[in-house]
Amino acid sequence: MKRRILWNDIKSNRLLAVTTWIFMAISAFMFALTCFLFVSLLGSVDTLMEKAQTPDFLQMHTGEIREAELARFARENGQVCDYQTLHFLNFENSSIILNGHSLVDSSQDNGVCVQSRNFDYLLDLENEIIKVSDDEIYVPVCYRREYDLAVGEKVQIGENSFVLAGFLRDSQMNSMMASSKRFLVSESGYEKLKAVGSEEYLIEFLLQEGTDVSTFATEYTDKGLPSNGPVITKPLMRMMNALSDGLMILVILLVSIVLLLISMLCIRFTLLTQLEADRREIGMLKAMGISKGDIRRLYNLKFLALSGLGAVTGLLLAAGAKKILSVQIQELYGPSENGSSGFLAAILGVAFTEGILLFSVGRTLRRTEKMSAVEALIGQHGERKNEKRYSPQHLMAALIICLGMFMMILPQNLLNTISSPRFVTYMGIGDGEIRLDIRQTEDIAGRTAQVEKLLEEDEQVQLFTALGTVSCRAILPDGTSTGLQVEEGCHTIFPVAYAEGDAPKEKNEIALSYLCAEELGLSVGDGMLLSVDGKEQEYTVCGIYSDITNGGKTAKAACLHADGALMWSVFYVSLKDNVPKGQWLADFKMALSERGISAEAVDIQEYVADTYGQTMGEIRMAARAAVLAAVLVIFVVVFLFTRLLVAEDRSEISLRKAIGFTGSDVKRLYFLGYLPVLLSGILAGILSGNLLGEKLAGLLLRTMGATGFHFLIDYRTVCVWIPVITAVTVFCAILTGLLEIKNIRAYECCMGKE
Repeated sequence: MKRRILWNDIKSNRLLAVTTWIFMAISAFMFALTCFLFVSLLGSVDTLMEKAQTPDFLQMHTGEIREAELARFARENGQVCDYQTLHFLNFENSSIILNGHSLVDSSQDNGVCVQSRNFDYLLDLENEIIKVSDDEIYVPVCYRREYDLAVGEKVQIGENSFVLAGFLRDSQMNSMMASSKRFLVSESGYEKLKAVGSEEYLIEFLLQEGTDVSTFATEYTDKGLPSNGPVITKPLMRMMNALSDGLMILVILLVSIVLLLISMLCIRFTLLTQLEADRREIGMLKAMGISKGDIRRLYNLKFLALSGLGAVTGLLLAAGAKKILSVQIQELYGPSENGSSGFLAAILGVAFTEGILLFSVGRTLRRTEKMSAVEALIGQHGERKNEKRYSPQHLMAALIICLGMFMMILPQNLLNTISSPRFVTYMGIGDGEIRLDIRQTEDIAGRTAQVEKLLEEDEQVQLFTALGTVSCRAILPDGTSTGLQVEEGCHTIFPVAYAEGDAPKEKNEIALSYLCAEELGLSVGDGMLLSVDGKEQEYTVCGIYSDITNGGKTAKAACLHADGALMWSVFYVSLKDNVPKGQWLADFKMALSERGISAEAVDIQEYVADTYGQTMGEIRMAARAAVLAAVLVIFVVVFLFTRLLVAEDRSEISLRKAIGFTGSDVKRLYFLGYLPVLLSGILAGILSGNLLGEKLAGLLLRTMGATGFHFLIDYRTVCVWIPVITAVTVFCAILTGLLEIKNIRAYECCMGKE
């Protein structure tokens, strides 16, 4: 009996049933896809790191090392499970040629190494440990698509040629956000290349489970062990590996939440519309003695059936879309070993989505319990004729247009911000045109002075500043200390983005990155002690800035009075007007090479494109998908609401036709009625997308160390193209929904009058 009633109800309200099913399926699809991708990404990254046996602590070092001291420290420290020192041979990017493409324009530090013997293995595309033969080379997998590489091709490094035997996955440096890339050669190949490269060391430790890496790092530094280079920890490696695709997944999650909200509103409205249409039937059922609970269960059964159908549809669509969207994840990190976990997570995501929608349905159905049989049978007594026309359909349509605009604007603004030249200031990079890095070389201070003199004598240079990084000890209030990388120099010429305060100008001022200030518990105006070359100096925190480089934990000072060796130095340069940047870079690199100076010179915009190109590509894809989803949702909702309005006004439309109005005249009235709705929805969407969207994006970027975030808005896209797309979609939906008007006859208004 119930099944027959349910089926008859769905058949008699096909439009409402199909609409409800579509929104339930879309919500299930988006949340299931988010769960699939998130679990797949984390599973692939964790599987790669587990099979590669990624070190917990890595100290990069340039210069001499004392193996005996390192071995004694590892032996005496109870937290160390295993330890090794790997050799890494750096090359000038111009000396590496892949498939005829020179890496001269690459912002990455490229070098070669041999396979590790203990841990930190380099893996092939089957996630197996690579065994490389003489005259063979394995290339990072991230370069395969970028340079259209294939196995068997020649790879040239200086005067030496190798056969490309395959592609490698590197659990440390797989992501383009890692500034270095390792190529794998045999021991004999490494010896051949030694004469043309500069060698550095990777000092690596595997630690006992539960060890505090920060505490271990402090112990390492306190022993005075080699530390001329950055420190990288396993959590940072995991974050860098997951971040690029993770941002795309987070954008999809935000869109999923907006779609869920839209679905809740639309399903609630369609249910209220059906309850209004079924008002008399509900009254008759109550008059016949059928209880409120039985009536509610009839409706619940219908929506439970539609929810189940939507859940299955969404889950199947998400499983198919996941295969397409996870291709890059699989290539970079390999297959995930928790496929069943991904499917379980997707099912839980779908259950969560459908549970919220059914909960909303249940709350709405309680309206039937408040209505007596007499009230239901009597009906509204023509009250609708006295109601304002801009109630619930129009208000709901305006809200849906607003949310659809929000869906389109948020990922577009995030993409535009990351693509903008000014985004580098949130990365901890000055807003110059060109960046010069001096690393992995001897006598960094001397080389820095040579480069500084070259820039001073160059008439094409407008401005430049030199910044040197040294390692200090920050003394905490409890007497303990922690290592801190401090960048010394003039920070006011090419400043980064400061969330609070300003750049250091005086000798006793220091600025901290957001993550560093959070870890040390300091804010602007607080004092702190630094141990520089064994001498304690007092500084005042003058600013807190964004930095997502070097793990996001850095500091900046105008003067440190440090006598110790520089870890590395960086120059920011801006050129005079009309100076061709590409030509200047080529000439300057030649000048550096002639003087034997090993320095990396890159266009900062190319540096950002190299580092975040993969991320921008993912967000661009998510932004396009969000536009398509928003257009579909807005079209379906406005079409549905228009059809409902026409159905409710059928008698009134018939009367208008009877007194001489044409179908076009009636349609014009509906278009004019929707105009304020469209304009208010677009305006609210622009405001929410830019203001609320900025807050949400800021929360995401803050986890990476970027604070004080502001959208860099492309107003032509946000204020012209997206509103135009929305307006065209709305008018097409209205036009489609109004097609029923031609089927309404003038004589209908005289039929069935009571």
